Amino acid sequence: MTGKEEFGAGGIGRLYIDNEKTGEGEIPHTVRFIYAVDETFDIGRDTGSPVTDEYKAGAVFTGVIKKVVVDLAGERHNDPETETKIIMKRQ
Repeated sequence: MTGKEEFGAGGIGRLYIDNEKTGEGEIPHTVRFIYAVDETFDIGRDTGSPVTDEYKAGAVFTGVIKKVVVDLAGERHNDPETETKIIMKRQ
């Protein structure tokens, strides 16, 4: 985490290609609790809102992705009140 917020604090995003770091950037903040229902966590395509204006929604990566690693290292933040609200909305 790089931000001071209890929820939605940022971090560092790193891009590796063939185990070699090719890019790194600070992420100033993240989603505080949950993503919108119309957003997705796609790999190799973007079926939700485009991340950038450089491509249109539904774009598909045409290269080869051999491996994806999501590292969520660090302390997990728990907010029992918010988690209870989320669970109640699912019922």
